[in-house]
Amino acid sequence: MVESKTSAPGSTGGSGSRLAVVLVVVLLVLLVVLVVAAGAVAWRLVAQGSDDVPAPAASPSAAPPSAAPPSGAPPSAAPPTPVAPVPVPDGAWKSVTSAKDRMTYDVPPNWEPGPDTLAGFESPAGEVTALMHGIATYGSGWCDDDWHTLVGFVTPGSISDKGSIEATAMHWAKAAAQDDGGSNPTGSLAEPRTVKVDGGRTAATAVTATATPLSQTCPVPSIEVTVVSVSTPPGQALFVVVADRGAEGSNPDAALAKVIASLRPAR
Repeated sequence: MVESKTSAPGSTGGSGSRLAVVLVVVLLVLLVVLVVAAGAVAWRLVAQGSDDVPAPAASPSAAPPSAAPPSGAPPSAAPPTPVAPVPVPDGAWKSVTSAKDRMTYDVPPNWEPGPDTLAGFESPAGEVTALMHGIATYGSGWCDDDWHTLVGFVTPGSISDKGSIEATAMHWAKAAAQDDGGSNPTGSLAEPRTVKVDGGRTAATAVTATATPLSQTCPVPSIEVTVVSVSTPPGQALFVVVADRGAEGSNPDAALAKVIASLRPAR
């Protein structure tokens, strides 16, 4: 696993082929791809507004962008209003808000929020297999710029959502544990459970998948992925927690449970 940063990344030897994508607003949009021989990690700077849903192909009969909608057609939906994160005192847990999902969660003070950042994993062939947005990371650089924990939101219906939280959790766990040779690690799936979020006001559904890396440089006995499905007024929010287990410095279960319990609508 790797942490997204705007500074030049170093090499990584963590298990799995890892992708980190950082959104940077500059006068000129830079596209940088760095592939490291061991661990094959691609780092990219992309334009603001990139998404984890592939853009649909343009239809030959589609109207030009300047064309007016047909008479009586409803106006296009306005883009979501950005939601500013809530400032917190030094040493307190930090709030991370996804404007796209209009959801907020809290992370411990030693985590690094990346609300405008995309991060995930790619196959050894360079194909993006799992991607999340509105992220936060923990444990940057503990082993060759690897991180212990990555959390964030997945867009329903995107390449990162497999149609059910069980399938999505297993997909992310295997993507995180896949080695550079493309081997498909085995995994196990727990039963779905009910968790309370938003200060106990809302019941959500969570499921956890575990995968064991087949080969690794960093000492990670297993990787655990929890997917939480929360019903929201616009639809469904999918929150994903990717965490190594059994490694020195891994987050305790209680801390990860508190992050999940803090999920709430952005206010």
